[in-house]
Amino acid sequence: MVTFPLKFGIFESWAHVIAATLYREPLGLLLTCCLRLAFKRQSINSTQPLRLGLKVLSLSMLAGAIDIITYWLIFNHGLKIDSSQSALGLFCYRSLLYCVWSFLYFWIGDQMKARKRLLDLMRAEMAARDAEILMLRAQVTPHFLFNAFNAILADLERRPQSLVPVVQGLSDYFRYTLSTRHETLVPLGIEFDAMVNYLTVEKARFRDSLVVETHIDPSVRGLPVPGIFLQPLVENALKFGHLTSTTPLHVGLRVTGAADGGARIEVTNSGHWLTPTENREAHQTGGCGLSNLRKRLILSYGNENLLQVPTRYAQGDVMVHLSLPRPIL
Repeated sequence: MVTFPLKFGIFESWAHVIAATLYREPLGLLLTCCLRLAFKRQSINSTQPLRLGLKVLSLSMLAGAIDIITYWLIFNHGLKIDSSQSALGLFCYRSLLYCVWSFLYFWIGDQMKARKRLLDLMRAEMAARDAEILMLRAQVTPHFLFNAFNAILADLERRPQSLVPVVQGLSDYFRYTLSTRHETLVPLGIEFDAMVNYLTVEKARFRDSLVVETHIDPSVRGLPVPGIFLQPLVENALKFGHLTSTTPLHVGLRVTGAADGGARIEVTNSGHWLTPTENREAHQTGGCGLSNLRKRLILSYGNENLLQVPTRYAQGDVMVHLSLPRPIL
């Protein structure tokens, strides 16, 4: 409708104007949809502006060429309408039009992705608060403090010097939980150190019946990760490992770098996997910690396949494997 006056100035006939509109606009819509399909198949996005510009320009010129060739065949040879439009001018105009539509398509797509990331961040923050409450009420329970104090009291008279790392580990662990309670992302190294402190306290409790192995690559210590996300994995390795493993129980926490700049985390225990249908002790529950962790990972990274449990090995160990990409939030 907007271009009717321009078309009338070219064709000087309303019949020809309507004919041109009925031909050009559906063809333009068809070519625009083909451009979108080409962009998606070639995985073109705005994160590569030079490649994006070259692809948009070349594909828009191709669409413009198809447009004027079809126009020339229909009007000059089919309908015998001799318009005053030059082929070069029409080609440039239609190619520019397709370029504008293409860049507008990518701009709108980026705006929608940015809005989705903002919503996901808000949801991740809410999930982090929920995870904090869950930790304080269920995971960092009075039972953990009760067991830690019992371990301290047991050695208070006989081996008081051995309690120094235990008390220090307990203090550092709770300092971490308090200092990061309002943080959505924390450095992976700090999260790892908190779990080492947690295992130090557990080691004092179980003594020789627990063997702990920990390792982290220095290159990934600064990687931002969701706060307090290793706790359910380590706690499950201890809790269910004690139910199924021979003595001593071996628990491992290993963090290494990944090729994409993220991290690979492995939590192992020397027991065997307990499925939900297998018999557990009456007071034991399971699944809640891992399901909440999986939900937080989906909200933070948009990927539901980061957490993989369990993996069986020939020696019977259980390994929970977690792959963390570099956050895009």
